[in-house]
Amino acid sequence: MEDIYATLDSMRIVQTRLEASLMEPARPWRSERAPNDRAILLYGPRGVGKTSYLLRTSKSKGAAYLSMDHPALANISVYNVVEALFQRGVMRVCLDEIHYAPRWSQELKALHDTWPDRSIWASGSDSLLLSSGIGDLSRRYIDIAMPFLSFREFLVLKGFPDFGVHDPFQADTAWVSELMAQGNILGLFETYLSSGLRPLFAEGEDRYTVKVLQVVQKTLEADIPRIVPMIAQNHFSLMNSVLGYLSQTKIPTVQVNSLCREWNVGKEKLYGLLQAMEQTGLIRILRKPGDHAARSIGAKLFLADPSLYPALGGKEGNAREAFVACALSSAGHKVQTSADERDADFLVDGSFQVEIGGSRKARKKADFVIRDGADYPAPGIIPLWMLGFGW
Repeated sequence: MEDIYATLDSMRIVQTRLEASLMEPARPWRSERAPNDRAILLYGPRGVGKTSYLLRTSKSKGAAYLSMDHPALANISVYNVVEALFQRGVMRVCLDEIHYAPRWSQELKALHDTWPDRSIWASGSDSLLLSSGIGDLSRRYIDIAMPFLSFREFLVLKGFPDFGVHDPFQADTAWVSELMAQGNILGLFETYLSSGLRPLFAEGEDRYTVKVLQVVQKTLEADIPRIVPMIAQNHFSLMNSVLGYLSQTKIPTVQVNSLCREWNVGKEKLYGLLQAMEQTGLIRILRKPGDHAARSIGAKLFLADPSLYPALGGKEGNAREAFVACALSSAGHKVQTSADERDADFLVDGSFQVEIGGSRKARKKADFVIRDGADYPAPGIIPLWMLGFGW
């Protein structure tokens, strides 16, 4: 036990150092859940701000913060280290990178049940690992997804006032004129699309591309092997090939048989890799209405982070559609491809269709056309940037 307490003393110094390095302003992310929930599983792609959120929570609420990927914690169970903190009188713990800990879901369950007056918040980088533990924890822990940074949040981090969340499909747009008076909003939106989907830009916009590509490689090399068993070197090459192909192709999908032959993998392995890439926030798979197949590559595949398109020299049209899918999903909408692409691009919430394109794009048979380069909305016409205020 003395060894655990010595480790905790060391971790407290690490926590203090990390809290002191937090940048201002904070990401103005607003979870639907109240911040006083006792037990939370926070998940999302790498680099979106989960660690900063937990550190700010620990600082404001006097909680203990531990990153479970720290080498000093490698040989200590989650249960033992958290119990030692609780025995010291700590009332709340924030456990970052929880999926690095063995038996984490069983031990979080036991801690919740044996310390009913204490609070435990945990985070992880991939939703598949978190969802695998929700069977044990669903009645005890609330799972919350932290999405990519919204355009609204990007502007706040740039020093603009917070104009709040707005539904782009509603008619209340009095705030648009006030926002436009703040500066070159369309120019800032272009910057956001290329280097603003993750708060990494706060460390230097000129380094954003390098950093986001490093995040992608860390996701491939550290997270996906925890999901897909028996990863081989050709599997990493295949996944990198998929990312590069999706950034460049005019038709955003993949040919299963061709990929299997080229990379010498079976269909089950390929489907597993694509599913893992989706769950870890690397790609987004959109399916047609009625497609409920367990093994399906969907109708369209996009890079989940739209800022990866310029990072990889990708197609502008695919980047637009990727952003629309990202923005609508982050705002809580269900996004599918249209049953007939001659009518529209996407079906939203199973109830209305949207078409996506440049500043002169026609609506076709869609209920709304989303136009890149447009500044103000009009009946049936939504500027692309407005979707960035949906969350």
